[in-house]
Amino acid sequence: MIRITTHSSLYTYQKNLMKSSNQLYSAMNQLMTKRNFDTYAADPAAATRAFKIHSSLNATNAQAANNTTVYNKFCSAWDLADDFLNKLSQDLAETPMIGGLNDPNATVRSTFGDIILSGAESMVQSLNSKYGTDYIFGGADTQNPPFAIETDGDMHYLTYRGIRLDDPDAAYYAAEYKDADGNTVPRDPSDTSKGNMTNQEMLDKWNQEHLYVDIGIGFELDKDGNVIESTAFDSAIRGTDFIGGTGFDEDGDPKNIISIMLRTAEVFKDYDDNTMTWGPAGDYADAQRLVGKFQAAQNVVSNQHTALDTKAKYLETNQSQLESTFDALNNERQSIENIDEVEAILTLSWAQTSYNAALQVGANVVPQSLMDYLK
Repeated sequence: MIRITTHSSLYTYQKNLMKSSNQLYSAMNQLMTKRNFDTYAADPAAATRAFKIHSSLNATNAQAANNTTVYNKFCSAWDLADDFLNKLSQDLAETPMIGGLNDPNATVRSTFGDIILSGAESMVQSLNSKYGTDYIFGGADTQNPPFAIETDGDMHYLTYRGIRLDDPDAAYYAAEYKDADGNTVPRDPSDTSKGNMTNQEMLDKWNQEHLYVDIGIGFELDKDGNVIESTAFDSAIRGTDFIGGTGFDEDGDPKNIISIMLRTAEVFKDYDDNTMTWGPAGDYADAQRLVGKFQAAQNVVSNQHTALDTKAKYLETNQSQLESTFDALNNERQSIENIDEVEAILTLSWAQTSYNAALQVGANVVPQSLMDYLK
């Protein structure tokens, strides 16, 4: 025969009442916060999975922000290229070039030269445009204006990051490169015996520069710490590529469209409108040759314009993919962290009923005092 004491009954009742109270509090808290768990200990497996999803969400959000920034940059570059091709190069270059070749305009050829030179300066200003605080066409250097026109006597030279792109003297490119502060750049900082970089070597180095950003296609490094090209997007827009490249062709003429304009402007400006004679800068044949090369350079710029459009469309598609990935991850996070409100309400209702029942049982279990009997 088992004897149940009053103390034992009270202990059991208090224990069950506390359990019902905790269940009610937990159900109420869950419905108010709309979360399945508030601490890692409450559900370690779900919390671990949720932590990984939050990490992925943060990464996807950062990648989407990078993608948006680069997309806007390429859209700005495309708009500038569109104006470059359809307005500047036609109105301020091709039209006066062709006009200067026509004999009826022989008396104003030097004026056409001034117009072409002004057009080249306008193009340089366009290429020095910014997106936000960054220069668009500076390659990996986005903090300094990439292009300038340097004047030396009657000659005009296009410079990219301080180096001339159209100096006919080969010795210029063999000379040591010096930055804006007059400092040289060693070929190998760890071994100064290898000498310093030349102007040509710096140009070659800049032409191979990249500015990689993580837009959600992997972004991995190789064993040497370099970015694997297929896992990142190169956001650098090298101005030298856009205008036709560096160096000279087989005739010794510059390849880029602005330098061709500068050479043509010099030929026309050197023309004597009074005597109608060509000067030392060149003759009609030189002007005609340069105009033909200018039109070929326009096609190169047009191809670069198309390439910018292609990359912008890729970034637009990638942005949609990132948004879809973010939505999928967020839905998974919600399924782990957030409650089913219908189920939570039913749980709260059941917990409230259990708690009320526990209180009712207490009226029969808890022994009455002398004062209760006197009542």
